[in-house]
This record gives sequence, C-alpha cells and structure tokens, in this order.
Amino acid sequence: MQRIPFFPLLIAASLVVGWFIPSFYDWTGSDQSRPSPLIGQFAIGMLVSVSMFCLALPWMPSPSPQHANDPAAPTRFTIRTILIATAVVAVLLAAVAKFPLAISGGVYAIVWCWVVWTLLKFRHYRLPTAALLACLYCPYAWIASWKGLSGMMEALFGMAVGLPAFFITLFAGRLMGQHFDGLTWLSMLLTALILAVGLWVIRQGPKLTIAYCLWVLLVSVSGSFVLNALVRI
Repeated sequence: MQRIPFFPLLIAASLVVGWFIPSFYDWTGSDQSRPSPLIGQFAIGMLVSVSMFCLALPWMPSPSPQHANDPAAPTRFTIRTILIATAVVAVLLAAVAKFPLAISGGVYAIVWCWVVWTLLKFRHYRLPTAALLACLYCPYAWIASWKGLSGMMEALFGMAVGLPAFFITLFAGRLMGQHFDGLTWLSMLLTALILAVGLWVIRQGPKLTIAYCLWVLLVSVSGSFVLNALVRI
C-alpha cells in the first residue's frame, strides 16, 4: 500500500476519464431527450466507491512518509484568527456584491499565485498539488479536441477561469434563477475556493489529500459530463 503511486494514478485517471467522456456519452446511447439509465448507475457507483474508499483511508498505511525536513505542524485556530477570517470574508462578500467579476478575478489570481509559490518553494508538495490540479482541470480535457486544434487555446482558457466549478455553478444558477453565462464570477470564485482549500488540505497529510482529490475529481467529472451533454444540443 505504501508503494502505490496514488498521486500519479490520480493524474493519469483524471486525464483518461476527461478525454473519453464524449466516447462514454456515445456508448451509453444517450440523447438530449432521453438520458440512458447507465448514467445514473455509473454516477451512483462512483459516489459509493469514493465514499467507501475515503472511509477506509484512516485504516490504511500512509501512502507516503512525512517529509523529514518539514514536519507538519497541526493547524491552530485562535479567537483572533477566527475574528480576522470573519472580517475578511465579510469584506469580500460586500465587495463581490458590488464588483463580482473584478473581485472574483482578483481572488482567483491570488490563489494561483499561492499555487505557483507552493510549487516553487515546497518540492515535496509538487506531486500532490499536481494531482489536485489534474483532478480539477483534466476531466475537461475533451474540450481541446472537441473544437479541433484551432480552438485549443480558447478551450484551455475557458478551462482555466472556472469550468472546474461548472457543476456547482450550474446547480446554484438553477436555485438563483440565473443562466450560467451570467455567473462567470461565481464559477471563478468557487474554483478559487476549491483550489485554496486543496492547498491547505495538502499540508494536513497525504490521506486527507487523496480523499479531497477524489471528491474534487467526482465533482469535475460530473460537470464535464453535463457540459458535454449541453454542447450537443
């Protein structure tokens, strides 16, 4: 168990699943008016499998030892920290209400600066961070071939600014009565939040990181499949 390369496997699985989503859609025989029963069965199967694996993780050996030169210190929350965090969140919510796209874009850029800083400074966090990014973005790999090579850059840009949160944003849009096109700011903000939480989880240990990446992958795959169905309309 300790020798299984979990993070490279997550990266490879994310890419393979993302690339073959259109083929899977065709294989199920679905169309816009009649989704195949196989889709629901696969969704339930993935949900149950991920849940069971995550529940079993605490009893499994650690897949990778703690870095010798960087012992993980437990995260401590004080009253002062909670008050500061609450104030920051309140200010951000007020700013988002007035300038949603600008604030969301700024938060997104800050989180990506954190990603780059983590990759450059902490060598032992590079593989988990790469796995997290793969679980976020690789399920949408089919977009690169869907429009052909001429549309690859446009597709990759669209992936980078919020598609990982497409499924959650679509669900929120239904509740708010708004179309996805008007919620670009929300998709960017949610993607930044998922990525920021993931960077924090990585510092808590490999088991939590694996569990978090699996749930992120599940959400991204769901959004990618729904998007693939929508572009066929």
